[in-house]
Amino acid sequence: MDSKRYLILSCGIISAVQAFGKNEEKFNVLFISADDMKPLLGCYGDPIAITPSLDGFAKEATLFTRAYCQQPVSGPSRASFLTGRYPDQTGVLRLSDWIRAKDPDIVTLPQAFREAGYTTAGVGKVFQTDRNNLDSLSWTIRPKLFDMSRTDQYLLDENKTDYKSVSNEFTSLPDSLYYDVKIREAAKKTLRELAGSGKPFFLAVGFHKPHLPFNAPERYRDMYKLDLFEIDSTMTEGAPEIAYRPNRELTEYTDIPDLGPISPEQQKQLKRAYYAAASFTDDNIGIVLGELRKLGLWDKTVIVILGDHGYHLGEQRLWCKSTNFEQACRAPLIIKQPFQKKGRVEKRVSEFAGIFPTVCELCGIEIPSGVSGHNLFKVNLFRRNYAFSQIPHTIKQEGKNVKYTGYSVRDRNWTYVAWFDKKGNCAFIELYKMKGHRIETKNLAGAHKHAERRLERALSRHLEEIGVL
Repeated sequence: MDSKRYLILSCGIISAVQAFGKNEEKFNVLFISADDMKPLLGCYGDPIAITPSLDGFAKEATLFTRAYCQQPVSGPSRASFLTGRYPDQTGVLRLSDWIRAKDPDIVTLPQAFREAGYTTAGVGKVFQTDRNNLDSLSWTIRPKLFDMSRTDQYLLDENKTDYKSVSNEFTSLPDSLYYDVKIREAAKKTLRELAGSGKPFFLAVGFHKPHLPFNAPERYRDMYKLDLFEIDSTMTEGAPEIAYRPNRELTEYTDIPDLGPISPEQQKQLKRAYYAAASFTDDNIGIVLGELRKLGLWDKTVIVILGDHGYHLGEQRLWCKSTNFEQACRAPLIIKQPFQKKGRVEKRVSEFAGIFPTVCELCGIEIPSGVSGHNLFKVNLFRRNYAFSQIPHTIKQEGKNVKYTGYSVRDRNWTYVAWFDKKGNCAFIELYKMKGHRIETKNLAGAHKHAERRLERALSRHLEEIGVL
């Protein structure tokens, strides 16, 4: 990387590097992820969300307003930001793909720190699937609470089945029975043990909520009045059929109709339940952060908090993720550098693939070869900022199921999507003007040639760089 081509934006990086060199002290890393958490947070300007922990944290950290995952599915997304590579490079393109089966020599983020002499530990859902979470090359300490079962998600006996039950459950039972509270408490205990060792550490903590089912103690549901929530079911004008997908992840729950629309009343109930689960997660994150402060490690630790991808809550008549739309690909990302005291808002388009090199450079860790992402605190003066995402979809054409992969590229104002078949032929194009919009309103493909050509070239360069074209 040619450092002359970059402008360092954050004084925090300079002070961190200086402190690292002067004190010869290695910074710790606390890496917190929340499953299916979209930017419906107070610090992201949401007027309904009650998220005081993350709002307070953002006042001392850098909040990335336009951060995008590389594939809006947990397995591929986590494999991507935990290796700094794009999904086509990791080979993890489906929910349950095992990363080592795709590339046994790939270096994960905790592995890079372990090889640099750190103690590395994981609590909860860090990677996707048990085999990924138990990756022996990543961890010094065997991970804890990574294997939540379907019955662990519910507290009421009538909902404890071997498959999906109701879409949301709220109880007055003790908080200690909730799996995410168990993760929180295990994270606190692990933090104390790591702090007592006197060695630098990398601790990853993965919370399951607000992922379906939207379950939490009932007081979180009671924080939100039902009439606060509105339904937005406007379809995107001119979007090709392949841009959409069935809402099967939601309709598989027993209280959701298999066919036909979800009633407006039930949509509001679902949105309230999601917000409640997000507030529950906010509290759990806040308690872990509080433990870090109590241990006197706040200014000695790089803290990363993110949702693994975005989420549809009825927008465009879609639920859950797995689309190239803004709601599925954009996710919260907040990073605190050591000694940072004042919050900053970063409005540039950013990619989750950049988290890996960012954390490494903040801690003085050498970035392994093969990492494609770029430090999120540095701007390339000679290249526009783009974010690339992708998703595979299958549609029926002439009686046959045909698989396509949609690749999207975003800049400050536009989103461009190209859908390719297995032979590399582009079959569908989408172009959306996003400035001032949170929803793609109209497909403008063919109407804005300059923007379309520029983004098409950017996507082509990207696909060549990662070996797709």
